[in-house]
Amino acid sequence: MPDIILYPRDTVMRALEVMHRYGVHLLPVVDERHGEILGHVSEEELHRIWSTLPLARMTEILTARATLASEGSAGDRPRVVLLPGGQGVRSTWLH
Repeated sequence: MPDIILYPRDTVMRALEVMHRYGVHLLPVVDERHGEILGHVSEEELHRIWSTLPLARMTEILTARATLASEGSAGDRPRVVLLPGGQGVRSTWLH
């Protein structure tokens, strides 16, 4: 079986397709040039994003997540809302 990975340019739709095809629920996002793992994405996370931004790229998701982590939110668990152009905005987590 080949290594199952995602690249920063892969979209949410592509990632969910790969997960479904191979029956996995968590995948690494790998830098194409250096082979470095940039982060991981889960099927659950991607399904939440897919409903509004199916063409968002992995790089946008990881960047928005890193931005939230660097802000060190206290209290409510943050929710990443991606905007066109890869900008992330924090809002309250919705269940």
